[in-house]
Order: sequence, then C-alpha cells, then structure tokens
Amino acid sequence: MDDTFELRERLSRAWRAVFDNAVEAGSPPAAVVETMTAVAHARFAELFGTSAAASYLALLAEQMRDVDHDEAESLIRGDAPGPPPLDDDAMAMDPAWIERDPL
Repeated sequence: MDDTFELRERLSRAWRAVFDNAVEAGSPPAAVVETMTAVAHARFAELFGTSAAASYLALLAEQMRDVDHDEAESLIRGDAPGPPPLDDDAMAMDPAWIERDPL
C-alpha cells in the first residue's frame, strides 16, 4: 500500500482511538501520551536510525515553538482562535478498525 494522505489520516485516527480507549479504561492521559510517544520514537529509531530519530524530535520541537509563537501573536492581535486539532469524525472512529482494515 502506498503512503498516502488518506493512509496517514486513518493511522492518526487509529492512534487517537487507542489513546481514547486507554484513558476511558482509567489510564492517566499524560501517561498514555508519554508511553505512546516513547514506543513510537523507539520504533522510529529502529527503522531510520538514532540520528534521524533525534533530528526528527528536534524538528518537531521547532515546529511546536513556531506554533506557540504564532498563537501568541494571534492572541496579541485579538484574532479568533483556530480550529481544534481533531474533528468529531476522529472521535467517533471504531477503535477496532485496525484489526479489520487492511493497511
């Protein structure tokens, strides 16, 4: 299967569903996020190497700083807040899709 936008969207929804299920089962949200991040980053390092994994984390950190800076500028200007990061469709996804849906 090709790496497409649609595939990335499905995978993002799957990760969100796993997160939601773990939190609904009583896991603290911060622990779920930290664990998912650690597992994903370890796998990234296995696939692409530790240098690439470190560079990727640095890039993500830079992007987050840019978002924080842009949001602060918007607040200073009095702009309306942007859309939420996830829509209702992502929240309503069946968490078992990955067991049925071929990637």
